[in-house]
Parts: sequence; structure tokens; C-alpha cells
Amino acid sequence: MNIAAEMLKLGLRLTVAAAAAQIELSRTALEDCNRFCKLDTGELRDSSYRASNLLKGRLVWNAKYARHAYFLGEADRSKNPLASRLWAHKAAALYSDRWKRAAKFRFAASMLRRGF
Repeated sequence: MNIAAEMLKLGLRLTVAAAAAQIELSRTALEDCNRFCKLDTGELRDSSYRASNLLKGRLVWNAKYARHAYFLGEADRSKNPLASRLWAHKAAALYSDRWKRAAKFRFAASMLRRGF
């Protein structure tokens, strides 16, 4: 048995599993945040799918008015009754434990799938 080769394989498995867990965490968080995102035309919500980098854990809403909508704008609840300012903060307060569980589950599943 070559210990160096086995350690390299283990390191690669851990890297792949960590990446899968990060993507799952980001995806779950983005979906939950968008539950509270203001919805008029859908552009604000849709911008988050285009601009976010799930692998890096970076969630971004990049519509021109996103910053104003997030911090200052009043939430029009006619199209989304859950809409609010600070939608990511609200989602984190409610769902962060769920996000952690989703990431842990994905990490474990990825490790098991790769024979660990």
C-alpha cells in the first residue's frame, strides 16, 4: 500500500465532497432568500441566479435597483406576500440551521458515494 497515493486520493475525495457541500449550502440558501425577495417583474430574483457563484458561496442580486430594494425600498406584497427588505438576513435568521444540515448531508453523501 502506498500511503502517499492513498492520502492523495483521500484529499481529492474531501475536496470534491467539500465543493458539493458548498454548492448545496449556497443553492439552499439562495432558494430560501428568494422566498422573501421582492417580486415585481421577477428581474431582481432572476438576477440572483445569474450573478451568484454557488461554489464560492457568493449570493448576489445584481439588478440595478437591488441595493435600494434590499436596504430602503418598501416591500410590495401584492405579488409575493412574504416579500421584505433585508430578505437574505430574514432567511438566514429562519433557515440557517436547515442550510447547515443540507451541507452536512451533501458532504456525507458525497464521501459515501466515493467509497469512504
